[in-house]
Amino acid sequence: MAADVEIADLAALLAELKGRSGLSYGTLAKRLHLSPSTVHRYCKGEGLPPEFATVERFARQCGATAEELMELHRRWIAADTARERDRRAPEPEPAAVAPAAPVPAVAAVPPARRRWRPGAVVGAVAAATALTLAAGLLLALRDDDEDQAAQRQPPPAGDGPAPVAVTVRPHAFESPCGNHYLVDADPESVPPPPHEPEAPGWARAMGAVPAGRQYVELTIQGTGDETVVLRDLHVRVTRADEPLPWNLYTGYSACGGGPVDTAAFDVDLDAAAPALTAGADQSELPLWVDESDPLVVYVTARTEAHDVDWYLDLEWSSGDREGVLRIDDEGEPLRTSATSGQPEWGFLLGGTDWYPAPTG
Repeated sequence: MAADVEIADLAALLAELKGRSGLSYGTLAKRLHLSPSTVHRYCKGEGLPPEFATVERFARQCGATAEELMELHRRWIAADTARERDRRAPEPEPAAVAPAAPVPAVAAVPPARRRWRPGAVVGAVAAATALTLAAGLLLALRDDDEDQAAQRQPPPAGDGPAPVAVTVRPHAFESPCGNHYLVDADPESVPPPPHEPEAPGWARAMGAVPAGRQYVELTIQGTGDETVVLRDLHVRVTRADEPLPWNLYTGYSACGGGPVDTAAFDVDLDAAAPALTAGADQSELPLWVDESDPLVVYVTARTEAHDVDWYLDLEWSSGDREGVLRIDDEGEPLRTSATSGQPEWGFLLGGTDWYPAPTG
């Protein structure tokens, strides 16, 4: 099947990174919270990680460069797309048999495979104010239906379905150690930090608010054959109050790894009309997407002084149509709060209890 070739391409790079790192399957499996057999299958091309976050954590543990991370992202997307197309390919029609003599079978011809075309990498970083945003942009395709936080934003009313859709993951992990959250509860009442797939449910159950910064992943994709122009992306702050005084839970300690920086769109939220400004060697908005060339946008929201409700407005146009798509958290504003010297708690990888984290 078509997916086998793409999965093998991804596996070859994973195996190369593992070999270069000198880490055993057992060591990698422990750090990734997977079984050794699962890690072995990924390196042999006998399975495909269900989400890129697993591939990213694998790569960071193996010391991958930013360029290798981008190549892994491209290969995972190509493999995931090919696998999905293999699943959706029509079954061959049964042979037609005449009463007198058999008629040769004619199999249905599957639709032509539209090859994913890698594009230029674009990034985003923002200036710090009450809230600052950094958006790292990668041309890519991602169908992340398994993520509980993923959502399809509704089309604008009154003009038929919009030709563009956005999938939002408001609790993506910027670091394999996990996110930092403010929770209005004592450590005895707070379960261990979540891994990335469980983060949306964990945060919802605990009423947790991302602390200091929030890493949001957006996948912007055309829903038809026509090209959609992404004209602008605006930040909308709807509320800014004093920082929450709740306990700060910092996720796993001693897990290794760290974020990979991307560059750079800046937005000054103190300006009368905040706008994204591309950094050196970056493409300015507008950008383009269609069904086969989507865009993945990483938005890092930062605040050092407020508890902030915010969302994004995406301006789009296609042919003689145009509109604005609101990007939020399942109909509610995204929320990020600064910290304010409250008690800080950490959790050791493999541990059983929260412990007071050093603040120096």
